[in-house]
Amino acid sequence: MAGQATVMGTSSRTPLAWAGVVAATSLAATGAVLLVLAASSPDGSRSLNTVPRSAGTPPRETFSRLAVAAAPPSWKSATIPSGGASLSYPSNWRPIPGDTGTVTVALRDRRGLYHGYLNVTPREGAEQLTGWASFRAHRNAEEGDHHTRIVAAAEGLRVARARGSCVIDDYLSRVGAHAYRELACIVAGSHYTNVFVGATLLADWPRLGPVIDRAAAALTER
Repeated sequence: MAGQATVMGTSSRTPLAWAGVVAATSLAATGAVLLVLAASSPDGSRSLNTVPRSAGTPPRETFSRLAVAAAPPSWKSATIPSGGASLSYPSNWRPIPGDTGTVTVALRDRRGLYHGYLNVTPREGAEQLTGWASFRAHRNAEEGDHHTRIVAAAEGLRVARARGSCVIDDYLSRVGAHAYRELACIVAGSHYTNVFVGATLLADWPRLGPVIDRAAAALTER
């Protein structure tokens, strides 16, 4: 979308072309948590280092609120062109142009800075429920984001009455080096598989993070 890639990557996939990427790490259904750090080498290329660590809150508990929740009555809804999913979002968030076949809404200030962002994109063939966290971290790096750090990740989840895998990660945007936190889930319904992405400025996460969670839980997946 115009301006979208400057803030946060969409769920679409481009080939891994940058040097130093480690092999994708599949997360076990137990919901192991990884730290992923994007570092710049002297030649300007970026690499990812994955370091397992334990978490204070089990990942499944972290994502349990995504199982299902109706959107508030005041929220609006938009369906992607395939009909495979519908996104619910607050009425003060505005639709913005996005990639073909997607739905994107955002909360921006007068300067155009993104404070909140929601997107649903059909799976394009490469995304899988297994190994989703590593795939998403690599995707963000391809989009030019820096210093990606996975906060929590789990597979085998129930997301909006469907099967899903989710990751919460922090990164610095390619333009402006703004700190963001995102929730990204791949969700498989009866007939379609789609990718949900919600993000806010890291400083706004305490206030807008619950909105992102509610949008994920209210996603209609078909």
